[in-house]
Amino acid sequence: MADVKQQQAPQGGRGQQPQPPPADPKYHWPASRALIGTPARRLDGPDKVTGRARYTYDITRPGMLYGRIVRSPYPHARIVSIDLSAAQRAPGVKAAIAWREPADAKRNVVMYQGDEVAAIAADTEEHAVDAARLVKVQYEQMPHLTLVEQAMSPDAPAVFETGNVRQGQAQEAGDLAAGFQQAAHVVEQTYGTHVITHVCLETHGAVCEWEGDRLTAWVSTQGISAAREGFARGLNIPEANVRVITQYMGGGFGSKMAPDAQGLICARLAREAKAPVKLMLDRKEEHLATGNRPSAAARVKAGVAADGTLTAFDAESWGTGGAGAAAGFPLPYIYQFPNRRRTHKDVYINTGQQRPMRAPGHPQGSFITEVLMEELADRVKMDPIEFRIKNLPPEGPNAMWRAYLRRGAAAFGWDKRHATGDPAPGPIKTGIGVAINTWGGGGRGSQAHCDISSDGVVVVKIGTQDLGTGTRTMIAVVAGETFGLPPSAIRPEIGDTMFPISGASGGSTTAAGVCPAVRIATVNALDALKERVAPALGVEPAALLASNGRLHVKDDPSKAMSWAEACKQLGTQPISVDGQWQPGLSSVTTSGVQFADVSVDVETGIVKVKRVLAVQDCGLIVSRLTAESQVYGGIIGSLNFALYEDRVLDRNTGQMVNPNMEWYLLAGMSDVPQIDVILVDQPERGVIGIGEPPTVSTAAAIANAVRNAIGVTVRSLPLTPQKILETLAQQPQRS
Repeated sequence: MADVKQQQAPQGGRGQQPQPPPADPKYHWPASRALIGTPARRLDGPDKVTGRARYTYDITRPGMLYGRIVRSPYPHARIVSIDLSAAQRAPGVKAAIAWREPADAKRNVVMYQGDEVAAIAADTEEHAVDAARLVKVQYEQMPHLTLVEQAMSPDAPAVFETGNVRQGQAQEAGDLAAGFQQAAHVVEQTYGTHVITHVCLETHGAVCEWEGDRLTAWVSTQGISAAREGFARGLNIPEANVRVITQYMGGGFGSKMAPDAQGLICARLAREAKAPVKLMLDRKEEHLATGNRPSAAARVKAGVAADGTLTAFDAESWGTGGAGAAAGFPLPYIYQFPNRRRTHKDVYINTGQQRPMRAPGHPQGSFITEVLMEELADRVKMDPIEFRIKNLPPEGPNAMWRAYLRRGAAAFGWDKRHATGDPAPGPIKTGIGVAINTWGGGGRGSQAHCDISSDGVVVVKIGTQDLGTGTRTMIAVVAGETFGLPPSAIRPEIGDTMFPISGASGGSTTAAGVCPAVRIATVNALDALKERVAPALGVEPAALLASNGRLHVKDDPSKAMSWAEACKQLGTQPISVDGQWQPGLSSVTTSGVQFADVSVDVETGIVKVKRVLAVQDCGLIVSRLTAESQVYGGIIGSLNFALYEDRVLDRNTGQMVNPNMEWYLLAGMSDVPQIDVILVDQPERGVIGIGEPPTVSTAAAIANAVRNAIGVTVRSLPLTPQKILETLAQQPQRS
């Protein structure tokens, strides 16, 4: 039950409040800001659109070989033997390794289709693929579980040593019986969400090169420091002997936090072959073996009083994270049920394991709770927004749902909403829906380094990474604000473990960890520059300000030097200083609201999302353009979750039947709706990450809009045409 507790949304109160200010106020974010909060253009935009940006896939090294992994075709089997001899004799093969060990009872069982068994390195990709086919693996097939229902059956074979189902401890508060006695209406239903995969545009992989006992690895990773630790642990070498580089990467969404098996295999192949090896996964491998968002289901009984006050919530929940992995999600989500109970169980099946996926657990918890809220609102004949407002936790800086619901409703045109079920004639029905979200978004622990040279060049180094969110631009905006320079005058250097340490880009922690460290390092650097320049201007260092590309005296702006002139004072002694994250420049916990406008063809079941409006806070907005981009991306990702994506398994063989980009459906450009974003700036709270929260509530808002359109409730995702038509056929009357 630990996974559920860790991801539980606040049930009351205001959550964690902003951190106290740092000891030295000189680091505070400036009250008057020239760059921070503006729509700064992405520094890496030109490199990406021209192809100059080099992703891991683009890395080539002298004498480089190509790796290929042999994977299990079975969902559950014991490996009896692995014969590499034919593969070793194949043209171009330079290394072959067994990843599994047939003689080791702890290492000779594969638990899902795609589990790693062996690997080959050859001089060309084609030779590697051909040689991999020559690896002879003898399997003893074992009973497997494909569906959650199979695993939960008392007659299911005992596939997992600890049991097919792990029962969690009950969570309970208040008096459940009294709560249901107070209820004028009770809803009892089952809700659920499905498994989807991460579908990173750039697949997982690495290029590994040894120099003696030192490893350099170019990895598509969200955490260069975490990857370095993973290599060191997996290869049993000191971390100091590992360098990880990630200059650009094509998405991770939580799935690229470690080198994983393919990274360690790549390193082992390179060590055996005594040559660099590139090992990038293909699309099928990406679907099978690199993680997924776990499923979620709940049988819920909920009560509401005649005046619309929630009285009781009783739920039995379950989900699968694959082979031995948990499926935690917060429930109920955000809203206050004074009397509540929840039991949860993790169900294990023979598929690849779950990994964190953009707001782990929250989209699932949001969908289940928000659809339930819509049904309860109808029972008491209340407007869904007023019903939500009545049952929210107390308002606070990180819990602004009441204000955002009202603001969003006015901007979206909520007053034009019809009652559940579009009464208009014809097959095209329209509807609008709403849902809310929360997320942590805090960060800490980052360190940064700043150099200023006599030619005026400013370099900021930090061992973070940019998984497509605009980290370079954010660093340049913060540094430019400090120095009074445009972002283009700053040279951020990231993506290398040779730089000062920073955290992984997960949990929306990058902005809140990196920005304070950069601010402190650049303020320290500016102080050092003032010390060197002040004598030439005949003033004390504290009398100088940096703005508009120059250093000038506060009380006498005419007494000044241009940035270039000031830096010339450094001569042969450049400024080189460090900075480390301190509390007070960042905070935690966001709140947001989303509205969706849909049309549904009740003859075909096709849902078309026409518009989504997001009202979202994220503390101090550093770069408005990149923050808005995060909201757009989160909404589009959740649009896929709501309507298109679905991992489909053959119930008999356990094989994934759509591990490709043809039948694993994603939204195309014509499917993306109009997206309007209202970002709420809260500078007094400092920086808070915004990567996760925008993806939480979209699917729930779409599902509620569909319900408003067709008059019946679809209680599980995805909202496919077949499911819409089946629901209409089964429940012709309003639910």
